[in-house]
Amino acid sequence: MNAIAAKFQVGAAALALGASAAFAPVAANAAPVVEAPAAPVQVMGDLAQAPGDFIWFFQVSSVQIAATMTRSATFWTDTTIAIYEAKLARNPDSIFAPFYQNRIAQLNVQRAAFGALSISACRDGEGISAGPYGTVTRGPC
Repeated sequence: MNAIAAKFQVGAAALALGASAAFAPVAANAAPVVEAPAAPVQVMGDLAQAPGDFIWFFQVSSVQIAATMTRSATFWTDTTIAIYEAKLARNPDSIFAPFYQNRIAQLNVQRAAFGALSISACRDGEGISAGPYGTVTRGPC
């Protein structure tokens, strides 16, 4: 096995050496494809004068993403609870019945935690908040 690995390493090194020798003249004669602008390009407003807008954007986005993730997790938790309850109703005497009951109890605790979640961001009297189960509200804070 070591002989095969050594041959592979030698072959890879030879290939890399050959490629660098073949492309060196091309890279040396190549002109830059894009020239750098003389002045800096502004993609969005003047960040130095209004850093709060930039921070506010990420706070609002973070609250909305957290709410979306919470809504999704709540949906899948509810779906899983319904599946286990249906299995338990179909086969109450199954050997898996204690497992289903235990799992339903665990998922109900998890769902209650989603109901207690609250995240908010506020700026200049205007705010956004993600409440229980991922509900989003905007308004004064």
